[in-house]
Amino acid sequence: MRALKALVIGMGVLIVVGLVTVVVTIANRTLDTDRPPTEAAFAIPPGAEVLETALDGDRMALRLRLPGGAQAIHVFDLATGRRVATARIHGGG
Repeated sequence: MRALKALVIGMGVLIVVGLVTVVVTIANRTLDTDRPPTEAAFAIPPGAEVLETALDGDRMALRLRLPGGAQAIHVFDLATGRRVATARIHGGG
């Protein structure tokens, strides 16, 4: 009977320790203020108008209206501000 009581108390302590570990890990990831804010400059073509933006992880996509009415999507790396992809949108017909 004593062994069972010790086993139950030991498992209870392990549950509490595990729960505290999970809560502390979540709090640390949520309140991660050690990283400095990121600032980057993005070069778009002269006369282009930003129609839409989208973020995905460390990338940002800008849908642009270019001079002359054509549209393009430019994808930028947020850390460096470097353009990593461009897609031109042409009207069908």
